[in-house]
Amino acid sequence: MSRLRVLLAGVLCVGVVRAQAPQPTPLPSTPPPTRGKPAISCSDLRGLTNFGISISTAVQVAETSDVPGHCRVSGQVLPEVGFEVNLPVRWNGRLYMFGNGGYAGERFDTQSRIAIRTRALKHGFASAATDTGHSAATEPLASFARNRQKLLDYAYRSLHVTAETAKLLMGSYYGVPPTKSYFEGCSTGGRQGLILAQRFPADFDGIVVGAPVLNFTATMVSYAVRAQALKSAPIPASKLAFLAKQIYAQCDAKDGLSDGVIDDPRRCQFDPERDLPRCEAGAERAECFTPGQISSLKAIYSDVLLQGKRIFPGWPVSAEAAGANGQSGWDPWIIHDGGPSTSVSFAESFFQHMAFLKPAPDFDLGSFSMDRDAPQLESIHEILDATDADLSAFEKRGGKILMYYGWADPALNPLMGVEYYERVSERMGAATPGFFRLFMVPGMFHCGGGVGASVFDPFGPLVNWTEHGTAPDAIKANRSAKGNVVRSRLLCAYPEVAKYKGSGSVDDASSFSCVKP
Repeated sequence: MSRLRVLLAGVLCVGVVRAQAPQPTPLPSTPPPTRGKPAISCSDLRGLTNFGISISTAVQVAETSDVPGHCRVSGQVLPEVGFEVNLPVRWNGRLYMFGNGGYAGERFDTQSRIAIRTRALKHGFASAATDTGHSAATEPLASFARNRQKLLDYAYRSLHVTAETAKLLMGSYYGVPPTKSYFEGCSTGGRQGLILAQRFPADFDGIVVGAPVLNFTATMVSYAVRAQALKSAPIPASKLAFLAKQIYAQCDAKDGLSDGVIDDPRRCQFDPERDLPRCEAGAERAECFTPGQISSLKAIYSDVLLQGKRIFPGWPVSAEAAGANGQSGWDPWIIHDGGPSTSVSFAESFFQHMAFLKPAPDFDLGSFSMDRDAPQLESIHEILDATDADLSAFEKRGGKILMYYGWADPALNPLMGVEYYERVSERMGAATPGFFRLFMVPGMFHCGGGVGASVFDPFGPLVNWTEHGTAPDAIKANRSAKGNVVRSRLLCAYPEVAKYKGSGSVDDASSFSCVKP
């Protein structure tokens, strides 16, 4: 087996990511006690400018009814890594850094980023964020990666230098360093969290890893293969509701409950060739599939092979269903009428600007060749992907990781999250659940939403685990409609699953317990 195949085969927890960073779940409802107040003025922080760091602004922001008083610092680490650090007047002694989405490059004044930093400040956390070294406005998608330094900054360096800069600012402003440092992110932010644990194990004490793009490289390979199949025989979005109906009729009750959620897609052996009605010759109807469309579905659900060897798992079922907005999880990630799907846009940009040592601006996904192109991806895999299962350095210093994945994620393959966790468990042995736990979320789409109970707080349990040693065995999740909670369920530490006790409402988490499957 080639070295590339070994790299791809073992740790293909992959997925694509949003253009905007998804908002993290709420911080703990009870703020920790205040640890310190400013020791110097906010404007004095401008003097920390040195040969590597430029402090552009350090502005004292007055307290309002919505936002606590704080010092907002913005600047740049050479060559172009932009950062923002917010230092509350009433500080709880902790750092909270949040991750990026998609190809990053987000502005710091977007509504989502403002909401995240405001939430952190209200709970007394100093917050930090980076643009990873480029602007998405001027260098959209992966186009920035043609600059080698910007690629390295995006892949890993910006995370470390931003964390170090934030701690430098905190130590100077408060006169003492933070007692604990936390990172939270989903999608690209999840990949960033694992990069930090693998490459820079001393940077953070606790990390929330949401649906991480562990192996971005292999994700794009799978997207290219899928794009070729769908180009040959497109599947209209109008057929997704019927597809979901067929799948859920076969798979929903596999967990013992017919509740509109497929708890574990691995229990369902759905086969489009066997289980879907075929359209008569020459016919194209809403409730049947042509032979070409069945072949396209087969490609989506089947493993990706390189020279006969599995390098990426087929997509599990369940994301075909419609979420609260009435739109299938596949749309626009996998299928999008009237234009390229999100996965096609991301993959095409990846191969044009990031994948190869020499940019290929005219690269077309239709020309992708596994035998020709895949062997050229070893370099970008080593730079970008967070696939190292050896987390011993992070574990030895007492670090904690709480990872979650939606079982119905249409952007990332949730099987890959499971496979990475199992690979870490194989490498780290019995110590794994003492510092690293995975929570699978039935019915959840990419970083949230979907058909399951997908509103939950991973950060509070992480803080409790990191600071008090109480490892989370289960996390309660809710599903709401029109502002009311209509269902609650337990999310169990993998490999345990939530099982109905046999009595009580199936919409109440208290009717379930975590058991081994």
